[in-house]
Amino acid sequence: MVLTRARMAIGVDFGSDASAVYGEALDALNETDIRYMLGGAVALNAYTGIWRDTKDLDLFVPGESIPPVLETLEAAGFDTEITDACWLAKAWKGELFVDVIHGSHNGTGPVDESWFENAKEVRVLERDLYVIPAEEMILSKIFVVAKDRCDVDDVLHLIFATRGDLDWDRMLTKIGEHWELLLAYLHFYRYVYPSHTHYLPRKVLESLLDRYNEGTRPASDGLRFRGTMLDKDSFRVDVDEWGLPDERAATREARRPEEEPG
Repeated sequence: MVLTRARMAIGVDFGSDASAVYGEALDALNETDIRYMLGGAVALNAYTGIWRDTKDLDLFVPGESIPPVLETLEAAGFDTEITDACWLAKAWKGELFVDVIHGSHNGTGPVDESWFENAKEVRVLERDLYVIPAEEMILSKIFVVAKDRCDVDDVLHLIFATRGDLDWDRMLTKIGEHWELLLAYLHFYRYVYPSHTHYLPRKVLESLLDRYNEGTRPASDGLRFRGTMLDKDSFRVDVDEWGLPDERAATREARRPEEEPG
């Protein structure tokens, strides 16, 4: 991977054992022409300065890169598996592992070329690397709302730490029909940071509120239910007992024929 612009060194601390294993994975990939980006705790630190202990290293790649990534890591001594063909593979050595991610858990937000075009260059583990764009990080984290994990704080910290200096037009385009979820997070932000609401561009809020006001009538495209897009377990009762459609399952299935590795 060739990096040409100035890099920012970020303060991550995996510990010596994890740093050595993750370094082996990164070096193996860097000897190939496979392009990848780091996400998770590393990317969050790059944009906010926040660091928290993490159990893994998150690599983001397009779906078609999953097979060569796993082959490369296997050759470097890692055990690998496709954990969920819709979005996740893993490579591990001992108790340490790397998550190889190519989309969101619910079938939305596949990694594509635009992620690389807007990625941030950093220096981490004494290596020059990319982290995923803040915008795509926000759009993936807004769907993480489960009993055992909720990334609301990460989303709000990303907006606050960047002072709202984000490509909002790109986010509005990519969020598509899930714009109501983005609007909900902006309301959360306004509640948490009432002295810094100016970080949210007025045109973004006005655009989303206009859509909301135009869409208060019942949907005309049939029965829909999107609870499982956030958490398949918390909203399982709606599907299994109350007869509502599982939109998460349908969205994931639509992606499988095109992007299932192998």
